[in-house]
Parts: sequence; C-alpha cells; structure tokens
Amino acid sequence: MKTEVSHFKENIRSWYKNNARNFSWRKTNDPWKIYLIEILSQQTQLDRANKYYKKFISEYPNPEKMAVASKKKILKLWSGLGYNNRAIRLHESAKILSKKSFNDLYPNFMELPGVGKYTNSALLSFAYGEKVITVDTNVKRVMERYFKKDNVDKFIEENENLISEINDLNNQISVLNNEIFLQKQKINQFNIDTQELEFLKLNLEHGHKCRKSFFNADGFNVGTEEYKSCVLNGGRTGG
Repeated sequence: MKTEVSHFKENIRSWYKNNARNFSWRKTNDPWKIYLIEILSQQTQLDRANKYYKKFISEYPNPEKMAVASKKKILKLWSGLGYNNRAIRLHESAKILSKKSFNDLYPNFMELPGVGKYTNSALLSFAYGEKVITVDTNVKRVMERYFKKDNVDKFIEENENLISEINDLNNQISVLNNEIFLQKQKINQFNIDTQELEFLKLNLEHGHKCRKSFFNADGFNVGTEEYKSCVLNGGRTGG
C-alpha cells in the first residue's frame, strides 16, 4: 500500500504543478485569510470565490474590522454569491474572533458558527501546518476512484498516516476537483459523447505535456488535430 500511495503522491503532485492557478491565498498561513476563502468557496467555484475573496480581504483584512461592520454592509458585499447564511455566520465568527484569536481557539475552531470537521481540518492543515486530511466528498471521490476502494472511509482511516504525509494534498485535490467540475459543465452544456468524455479525462492528465508543442506564445492553438492526437497518445507527439 505504501508504494501505491507513493505513486498517487507523484501523480497528483505532477498534475497540480502543471494545473494549479496562482491564487494569493494559496501562499498564506494567515488563518483569517484561509477561513475566509474556505467559507466563500463552499458550494462555489474557486474562480468565483476568489473574486469575492479579493473584495472581502480588501475591506476586512482582519476579523476585528468585520466585527464592527453592520450586517447590512456584509450582505451587500456578499450580494450575488448566494447562500446568504454563510455571510451571516462569517460576520458572527468575526465578532468571536475579535475577542478570541485563532490561536486561542486552536486546535478546535468549531466554536465559530458554521465550522465543522472539514473547515476545522482545513485551518489546521493550511494555517498551522498540521498533517491532517480535510476529508470531504471531493477527497473521498478521488481516493475511491484512484485506489478502486468500495469502502473509502475505511481505506482513508486505515491509511491516514501515509496519506497525510503528502504535502499540500488538500490543495491538490481541491484544484483537481474544480477542474473536473468545469469539464463536467462543458459536458452537460454541449452534450458531449462518451468518446469526447474520455478525451477530456486524458486532457486533464496529459494536456500540459502537449501545450508546449501545440500552443504558440499568445496561447492560441496552432495544431488542433495534432494536439488531440498528442493527448490521446499520452502526451507524446507523433506516432
């Protein structure tokens, strides 16, 4: 099993290196910034959540500033994102954090409204460098498909020590699932058939190897059929 986990580590790290976008909050261990993006990205695509993150972190760089703001102002800034109860819980959390810091609450942040096991683990992992897995549906789905396990909860529990050693695993799986979600949107929108679906899967895995050969400096595809052939050939040109 250790060998299988090692292969998984190499594969997902390589994929992440070539596909992760450069969001500012991926480079911070500030628990407020991490908590903010975690709340914003619930049931929301990362690109959209990131736009709101920039607005919120600019207006409220710390929980103390948000704590003294009115609920009306918070909801106005939140407008358009949906699920307004998240904004209300965020505001209530800021009030608590203006009196108790994240360090005061560490390692249990569930005193904050709306913080469950997943968000608590995310804070421990991203803000405090703890080797914990933020287990949610996305993580389970990836583990289930990669390791071909029927009882994925049992598998994660039995191999938690090995899996938690994978640096930045939580970010890597988050990015992977966001990309898969975007591909599914394209599939639903254009009614893509099974053969095209297989191409999209391969493109996620091998596309970065082919882009160097078939995209010019401006990012335009200069060899559509050749590019597709490269992807279907596992990232190899020709043959």
